[in-house]
Amino acid sequence: MPNKVGVVAGATGVVGARVAEALVAAGGWRVIGLSRRMPATCIAGVEYLSVDLSGRASCGEAAGALQGATHLFYAARYPFITGQAEDTAANTAMLRNLLDALEQMHNPLAHVHLVHGTKYYGVHLGRHPTPAREDDPRCLQNNFYYEQEDLVRTRATAGGWRWSVSRPHCVCDTSLATPRSLPLTIATYATISKQLGLPLCFPGTQGNYSALYQCTDARLLARAILWMSTDIGCANEAFNVTNGDLFRWENIWPDIARYFHMATGPVRTVSLASLMADKAPVWRDIVADHKLEDRPYDSMALWSYGDGVFTPDWDMISSTTKLRQHGFHDVIDTPTMLFEQFDSFRRANVIPKN
Repeated sequence: MPNKVGVVAGATGVVGARVAEALVAAGGWRVIGLSRRMPATCIAGVEYLSVDLSGRASCGEAAGALQGATHLFYAARYPFITGQAEDTAANTAMLRNLLDALEQMHNPLAHVHLVHGTKYYGVHLGRHPTPAREDDPRCLQNNFYYEQEDLVRTRATAGGWRWSVSRPHCVCDTSLATPRSLPLTIATYATISKQLGLPLCFPGTQGNYSALYQCTDARLLARAILWMSTDIGCANEAFNVTNGDLFRWENIWPDIARYFHMATGPVRTVSLASLMADKAPVWRDIVADHKLEDRPYDSMALWSYGDGVFTPDWDMISSTTKLRQHGFHDVIDTPTMLFEQFDSFRRANVIPKN
């Protein structure tokens, strides 16, 4: 019988799903996945439970099914609209409700991991000290990361368990479950531009085109989270997690254009949310012409998310020195990752193969 029971909150999200897969692959775990809705496709070896974490009653009713939980991997989010501030009170209440449910059953909880991000450093607000380090001061603008972290620190002391936090930047994956995906957004934008006979213009700002940027592969992040949650040397620490490299769009955009057999266009600063709003008919033509899987246009890209990535004209750099010093050394070449993910979309028949 598994001697560790991992509860993954947000198990149908990109990060939660990859964490659940990593736990199953590691062996020795009973894995329980929590989400508002049951997934369309289940991961073999994961027990799924539909729970509304925003409701104390819902969490309390689920408590019995969480008996024996030793680890909580918290990747859940309260629903939000891109461009608006996330609800701090609601996100903190969700975590509190789940911790209450776990403690209600007197579970042998050993570790709680929180999946956060670089908004901790205010990277979305403007220029900030780089590289961002885990001990940098918090921003004046509050966000739910701070309140969740404070809650876990306090509860860990009282409950006698450990905690850790991961802070990735621009998580990338092959998942088609969410349009909030940089690789899928780029692939969809390129495919539509090509259909219209256009070159692949960079849709962001000139400053963004030349600034340093970073990404985090979801599978690498999942491996790092599993390591943080089981290595005693990581107890009660936060870690930046990225692929380990930096790049400038100006250096890889021509390679992306070549991948899609397109000419490289100039920087053409636009609002993707506005420019692409009326392109559903174009997408339907592409699907018909190339006999693609008939996916709804709005499932292919969250254009406002793309605007959020391509607009800032400052460097995005996280220090991963602490991560390496504590013993995690996995790295991924980001351009290679992007092209492999484009390949995956082609194999899934959601973008044209040529």
